[in-house]
Amino acid sequence: MKNAILNKGLCVAGAITAMAVSAAGFSTTANAQIRETRSVEVSYADLDLTTADGQLTLEGRLKGAVKQVCGSFDRRSLHEMADHGNCVEEANLTANRAKVSLIAQAKAGTLRETAMVIGDK
Repeated sequence: MKNAILNKGLCVAGAITAMAVSAAGFSTTANAQIRETRSVEVSYADLDLTTADGQLTLEGRLKGAVKQVCGSFDRRSLHEMADHGNCVEEANLTANRAKVSLIAQAKAGTLRETAMVIGDK
């Protein structure tokens, strides 16, 4: 993902991995991974992250962003369920790291006007 500078916003990203299986001949198969990265900008410009209310609001916004990034899936497909679970897990980890970092910076008085862009490698 390209580096970007955002003004008091951050991106939460999750990856959806799909497996493609191809057959060459009767007995040979090859596996290839296709990885799609999605991101959502989450604004915190209006929040005081040194307060419990500001932190709770940020957490709610991040949860909404995770849902937006990972979307929905077909519950009848085990493959889609697994992909969705992986996306939610990865996006939650990313969001939690961002939240902890932002709150620590706010408490230390070092929160900058620019924010992190969070995503896959």
